[in-house]
Amino acid sequence: MSINNDDSNKAFDAKTMSAIVLMVVVITAGMAIQNYFWPKPGLPTEAPQSQAPVATAQPATQTNPAALSAGAAVVLAPVKLADAPANETTHVMSTDLFDATFTNRGGELVSLKLKQHADDGKPVELLLANGGKLDGFSLALGGTGSVPLDALMAVSRPGPGMIEFSRSFLAPNQAGEQVPFTLRKRFELKEGDYMFRLSVTIESSGSSVPMIGNGEFSYTLTVGPQIGPSYAQLPKNADWRKVVTYDGGKRKVIKSGLQVVPASKATWSAISGKYFAVVVLPDTPQYTATYTTTTADGKPLTAAMSFSRIPLAASTQTDVFYIYAGPKSSRELARYDDPTANAWKRTGTDLEGVLEGGNMLGWLETALKWSLNLFYGLVHNYGIAIILVTILVRVIMFPLTYKGSQSTARMQELQPRIQELQAKHKSNPQKLNQEMADFYKKEGYNPLSGCLPLLIQFPIFIAMYSLFNNHFDLRGAVFIPGWINDLSLPESVFNFETINLVVWKVSAIRILPMIYVVSQLLYGRFMQQPTSGGQNAGQMKFMMYGMPVMFFFILYDVPSGLLVYWIAANILTTLQQVVINKVIHKKRQAALAAAPQAPSTIVPIRGGKGSRKGHK
Repeated sequence: MSINNDDSNKAFDAKTMSAIVLMVVVITAGMAIQNYFWPKPGLPTEAPQSQAPVATAQPATQTNPAALSAGAAVVLAPVKLADAPANETTHVMSTDLFDATFTNRGGELVSLKLKQHADDGKPVELLLANGGKLDGFSLALGGTGSVPLDALMAVSRPGPGMIEFSRSFLAPNQAGEQVPFTLRKRFELKEGDYMFRLSVTIESSGSSVPMIGNGEFSYTLTVGPQIGPSYAQLPKNADWRKVVTYDGGKRKVIKSGLQVVPASKATWSAISGKYFAVVVLPDTPQYTATYTTTTADGKPLTAAMSFSRIPLAASTQTDVFYIYAGPKSSRELARYDDPTANAWKRTGTDLEGVLEGGNMLGWLETALKWSLNLFYGLVHNYGIAIILVTILVRVIMFPLTYKGSQSTARMQELQPRIQELQAKHKSNPQKLNQEMADFYKKEGYNPLSGCLPLLIQFPIFIAMYSLFNNHFDLRGAVFIPGWINDLSLPESVFNFETINLVVWKVSAIRILPMIYVVSQLLYGRFMQQPTSGGQNAGQMKFMMYGMPVMFFFILYDVPSGLLVYWIAANILTTLQQVVINKVIHKKRQAALAAAPQAPSTIVPIRGGKGSRKGHK
């Protein structure tokens, strides 16, 4: 990168560096002030108590249908049958991808383990109670906040990969008479598929419509309060939890709050983590969604979704929900846009919308991901694959790097004449600017040409950061066993309790950030630009020594894969620059040797011995 030495460019450099430093100071100071004066609240000691009516097994009574319109609760009485279950039982269903555990109390899914993905050496548990009651697709009669049905239900296996829970209840009809109806919840799992189907059926014994719920909603299906993997804390950049919806082809992240009821009905809704997601696709528009997301101490406390169905209009009604519960892998998610690639023949779901990214550099991130997976297929080590991708990027950028180095060498040649112009017009900045512009034009030199390789590095760095932060296959990817055990997380050689230094929190000793500083200093030494001293030289020293130290703190907790890339890029660029400097030096020496030498001028000696004297 070439730096002009005229006063205007000095001002520009000074303003730029001041802006960078000021930005860092403002951000860090702001975070410190916020943490000091407005500390985040601690975790609540107990879950909030719902004021919703409870659906329990009580004696059947006459119910006034008009009360439904006022939102009153309808009390259901389970029909007493001879074969009704007397005790709670659990039931396990397994596929090649899932180990699913159900309870006959309310017919809920109480455990969903992903057999092909590990968490501390055990299968990932995707449903977490997180200190409260687990709602594994629980069903409550009424709207959001109603207590889930906890009646013991009969269990049957109607077919391969199916389990059904059923129970008969009494509910009023339009005439206020108690009539029996049957509630069924059927789960269907398929081999080789992370999507399963949940069917909710309400069937009256006659032609009358059972009036269940609170008049506004007949029932609410809920999943929450959290998804796995399990966590005691979520370090920076390690993981997150949030609710994401997809409506009208647009992805939306629900902001943290107690409850959010959107005006429109989304195509699908998801509780999303960094690497896994639970996505619910209601196969009916007759519902209202409610999303509950809260955080405490920087940790996601709840991320639940509820789907409330409008009152029934028929004596028999079946609602279907498709649920994707698995990795946030584009390879898996894209299957549900191809009816031949999934067991449910789903298409047009756009489940890849749950993935992070999708910004203006998404195409570059996709290209880098493709290259990374290509090299991984050859070497079976993502750390080595990252280095190979870095080499590929440096090879592609070599023409620009070489041109930038030529520009730097050209600037060195022009330095003496630039300094002459600066000294000549130091009291007239406007004149100096004009003279410098004319000088560059005459010499055919573009002062910005040396900056192009450096500018291109930034979008590549941003795309790499997004890739290493979100690429599912990097989860748990080992580079150097015992040291860099997960390229998606910061590495460490020693961990300790977090030390709060106000502007910086540190909880581990990391080696890669230190190696990065050394490689950046080495890089700056060989890429150092020519200066004419003074303020410009001070700025260059700050760029060379201050920026690496500042970035040491900024990058201390980033994914180790990103630092592996940057360190490799610095080392490769330095070696590349050494070679380029030698080539440019040889060309310069050859050009000097080939240049014609100016003829020497012989000055006659006047007045010496033997000179001719004039006549008298």
